[in-house]
Amino acid sequence: MVDELTVGVLGLRRGRSHLRNFLRTEGARVIGAADRIEQWRDRAATMCAEMDQSLTPIAEFDDLLALKPDAVVIASNGRQQAQQTIQALEAGCHVLSEVPGAFTQEEILHIAATVERTGKQYMLAENSSFMGFLRYWRRWMVEGRFGAVSMADGEYLHYLPTNLVDAEGNQFTPAEAKQQGLTGLQPLWRSDQPPIQYLTHDLGPLLEVLDDRVVSVNCVEGPWWNPETPLRADGQYALFKTARGRLIRILVSLNTRRPGAHNYRLFGTQGSVEWYSHEGFCRRIDSKREEKEGWERIDIGTARDDVDEADSGHGGTDIWTAITFTRALLAGRRVPIDVYRMADYTLPGILANRSAENGGGVIHVPDIRREPFEHTEFWDHVGLPEDEPKGQAYDSGAGITF
Repeated sequence: MVDELTVGVLGLRRGRSHLRNFLRTEGARVIGAADRIEQWRDRAATMCAEMDQSLTPIAEFDDLLALKPDAVVIASNGRQQAQQTIQALEAGCHVLSEVPGAFTQEEILHIAATVERTGKQYMLAENSSFMGFLRYWRRWMVEGRFGAVSMADGEYLHYLPTNLVDAEGNQFTPAEAKQQGLTGLQPLWRSDQPPIQYLTHDLGPLLEVLDDRVVSVNCVEGPWWNPETPLRADGQYALFKTARGRLIRILVSLNTRRPGAHNYRLFGTQGSVEWYSHEGFCRRIDSKREEKEGWERIDIGTARDDVDEADSGHGGTDIWTAITFTRALLAGRRVPIDVYRMADYTLPGILANRSAENGGGVIHVPDIRREPFEHTEFWDHVGLPEDEPKGQAYDSGAGITF
């Protein structure tokens, strides 16, 4: 056990949130931050000054590693995350990596092999698994309130047409680039990413609530009709079979114009529960409620009560990646979303796209562990709530009778 964790942050666009949260995390001390884009360095420096922190961001990853931090946050270009993760592990650093973490099955295997060889820890910074309402869902499942949960749904709906970037890091849609006569732009790393490969925000939380992992997948994709995003399908549906015999259906669309949303549902033999981010509360019917009573509204949203939702990023979830990562390393414990659990989150999406390319056929999803998966350790770090939120009748508006 150690008393302090020194931290470096790579990538200061998305990584600015990680920088802010590690500056606020007890037991962590940020000693460096790096980005090649000047405007992101300047923005991060301004934030640090506003927080009364003396930190001057640098440009190069090698210079960040030369500071010899205990741990590095990888929040850079998604296609470079695996290579930079391996470089940090080889340099003797623990790693907290942004999603997706890897683009190929081979990259996942290389990261896992490097973790095993170096003895350093890897954690995927999947913030959605830390949403507050999921803690209640897990507790209600453990209590048997839904009976046997046989099916689950997750949706990630996020319109992302800005797929071109200039040397200063500014992003544009193809239409904007044409209208402004811009030249020298490069495709952003996500421009041709299959949508279903960005499923960790939805599959990960469901796997934790269900204490499960995926063993096979079928996937189909929609058309490629959005002219702003011609290199990726407008959306993909995947159907996963789990080790415990459940079905999980995931939809990811990055091309359809609509407000962004995360949506989740569990289907049990004695009850069900669902949460839609645009509503911010749960609907539940469980074994204690008569079917004729209909849904019960439970007002639990995204953030836990013990964080400042507005200041910690993504509805209060971002800071928990920093907190749990730091606490685990200081205590000498395994991190909550380790390299093998990262594979459980990420590899199914990679293989789902392979299924879509092959016309929707079944693809086996291997367990990369040396010993078979037994159970999640996520809740040992996050904990389950002891209180029971008060429910109220759900007003669904005008009812439909048959």
